[in-house]
Amino acid sequence: MVIGKRARNLSEAEALACVLGYSIGNDVSERVWQKSDRTLWRAKNADSFKPMGPWIETDVDLDRLQTRVSVNGRETTRFATNAMLFGVATYIATITRYSTLYPGDVIWMGTDGTSPDLAAGDVVEVEIAGIGTLRNRCVAAGRP
Repeated sequence: MVIGKRARNLSEAEALACVLGYSIGNDVSERVWQKSDRTLWRAKNADSFKPMGPWIETDVDLDRLQTRVSVNGRETTRFATNAMLFGVATYIATITRYSTLYPGDVIWMGTDGTSPDLAAGDVVEVEIAGIGTLRNRCVAAGRP
């Protein structure tokens, strides 16, 4: 979700009022780094690891959204987008107890199931019905 106005100490009933809209994120992870590092910062935050888009949708019914992930045209997972352990309102209310949210802040809610391992050349599509499709090709990068 993309935050549209400053938010601090919100109740669950107030939480959705600070949301500008929703978009799609592809949370890319480097599994080898993930296994060898004590933290996940490198494995989840290297260059190109957080593609987002294709736009921000402001008119969304969370209960009607379905997420579909495919690799090279083959569906790998599908789930009700709002079927998370903690809903969007709960998540926002909890975050704002400890941190102030500002316009433009983005909160990623995670995924359901197991993510597939990817190789250079693979094309990943994350589609959320009602929002759009985010399509990215995996490219091998040289290590420093």
